[in-house]
Amino acid sequence: MSHIDFTYGNILLLYCVHNKNTSSDDNINKDSNNHNSFPFSLPEFIIGRINLCIETFNVVMSSKPDKFHTSIIIISKEDHSKKIKEILQSKGVPEKYLEYDNSSKTIEEVFNNLLKKITKLPNPPSIYFIGSVWQKETFNSIKESKLEKYNVIFEGALDNRSYDIVQKDKLSEQPKKGSNYYKKKIRNKGIDILLNYIFPKNKNQ
Repeated sequence: MSHIDFTYGNILLLYCVHNKNTSSDDNINKDSNNHNSFPFSLPEFIIGRINLCIETFNVVMSSKPDKFHTSIIIISKEDHSKKIKEILQSKGVPEKYLEYDNSSKTIEEVFNNLLKKITKLPNPPSIYFIGSVWQKETFNSIKESKLEKYNVIFEGALDNRSYDIVQKDKLSEQPKKGSNYYKKKIRNKGIDILLNYIFPKNKNQ
């Protein structure tokens, strides 16, 4: 698959989908007066992603020539989007840069919806996915199967929840295995067969 040589614009995917059942009450920020710690009772791991999004946005706006063609897509439930928007604005992100995706429930759905918007663009934007560090494996799987020709960058924030809770979230994010996945498996299997034929393991020395 050919790669795109020239990108134009920037899309920051701020992934804030979370399940109440896997968001510990001990991981909630309830200080509505402290903007540095981000209020509105959002889980700390979501706060970490918002922090990282603001940092990434500031880097883009200070360093890229196409900075004015930048958008942050807030991926969350509709009632959380308003809270996240207020946080971003309080940290200097103008509303004109904000968009919303309240329908996607998984990382795979986020990219499926995004591809519908950018597939036909002659010069698609650079894409920054902002989630938690443990989502890198899922991100890589989707990138390999659907996003090879795009400039897609993973930005991971820390997630201090327990291992068991993170694993529950991780299982719910497992992407479906598309045709590219199976083509690669078949190709790798073919290579293994060929190598075993050329260099048989039990070949007499």
